[in-house]
Amino acid sequence: MITVSDEAATLIRTLVEAATLPDTAGLRLGTDDKMHSLDMHLEANPRPGGEVLEHDGVALFVSPLASARLNEQTLDAQVEGRPAFFLT
Repeated sequence: MITVSDEAATLIRTLVEAATLPDTAGLRLGTDDKMHSLDMHLEANPRPGGEVLEHDGVALFVSPLASARLNEQTLDAQVEGRPAFFLT
């Protein structure tokens, strides 16, 4: 299972609030099958069949394929300076 750092939770919260999404919103980690890469974007609600991880009041929605790829990794973020970005 992927874990979420405090810094990543801070960045997710900032992005959700800036997008004026509902309280149910979170960051979705999925896969882009054409590019064989991970995909992330904000969504208002989790999708059926995926994992919902919560950390410090924010939600991370993880697709089954992304969950398998990111098993035992941590989603982290660099929040100091600009632009902020996520890392694993």
